[in-house]
Amino acid sequence: MKIKSFMKVLNVGKYAAMAALLMGTMVACSDDDDDDNGGGNNSQFETPKYEGEAAKYVIDDQRTSPYKSIELTASGNFIIQPSEYVNNAPQKVPVASKKNMLQRLAGMMNAHISMPETRYEVYSLIAYGKYTKTGENHYNLEGFGTLTINKDANGTVRSIVLTTAGKHPEEYTAHRQNTNINSDMSNKLCRTWCIESYRYYAKINGKTYVDLAADTFAEMITKMYNWSKKNDPDFDESEWDDMEDMKNDPTPENVIFTKTGTYIVLYSNKQLAVSTWIWQDEKNGILRYSWNPDNFNDYDEAGDVKIKFNNNRLHLTEGDFDYEDGESYEEGLTYIMTEVK
Repeated sequence: MKIKSFMKVLNVGKYAAMAALLMGTMVACSDDDDDDNGGGNNSQFETPKYEGEAAKYVIDDQRTSPYKSIELTASGNFIIQPSEYVNNAPQKVPVASKKNMLQRLAGMMNAHISMPETRYEVYSLIAYGKYTKTGENHYNLEGFGTLTINKDANGTVRSIVLTTAGKHPEEYTAHRQNTNINSDMSNKLCRTWCIESYRYYAKINGKTYVDLAADTFAEMITKMYNWSKKNDPDFDESEWDDMEDMKNDPTPENVIFTKTGTYIVLYSNKQLAVSTWIWQDEKNGILRYSWNPDNFNDYDEAGDVKIKFNNNRLHLTEGDFDYEDGESYEEGLTYIMTEVK
């Protein structure tokens, strides 16, 4: 098949739209040996520093608390989500219901939300930062305050005490959410990651026609522009009018996964987004995410990614596959990540 037909079928002739989409896409390395499972036997990771402290504490009565939950991650991060009953709680933002094939790639890294920051590093009023353990069941939440976990004689969590700067301690009845995600793959995945590089690919019948690698998102846009100009017979310079603006837009920098099914994306403008994940097919490294924690089947807010570990790096692949007139078409963008310790 000629490349012109390939672009028509994949709807990639509009490269400006493609580049805008790539901003929010999270995917993995996609060599022609993509059929490997998600194991990654050549990757060995040390146990994160705070693995034993990792937990999510859920407030029992959120109508009397400004907080919904507080989570401590294995890598030493805290996430505090606001109660849905407080003023200025995060609002659900509608997303476009009609998307072309490329726009559907903009899934795991893009919450489709734009909210102002507060004095914390936040996205949708979620507080985030680093924590340290200061004693048994006592923690310092950097830039926020302190946290104390109260347990009964059997070790069951009964309440938490939060003390923020300039305020008296506030106690809330709470429970520890069960950790249902625990396996070798989960142990490798559930830590803090930093995006190291990018890769975009497109294939027809398993043969790679486009394979671009870049260290930054801005570099990827430039390479896609150059590839389009050279290979697209219908290349239109006007479709790239917003190229410089796209290069300067916020991009994802860090990603955190936890064993309670939380994942967090921290962007270059210090905003962050929090959502939910589960294993769809752990044996083959297929993870399902959703921006709606109550619905993993929402077409606009959920999707699958393929996970691989290679040379102590995390590769997540979110792509698209189509089969038409006896031929297969596949594309995706790669975010390759290293662990943050």
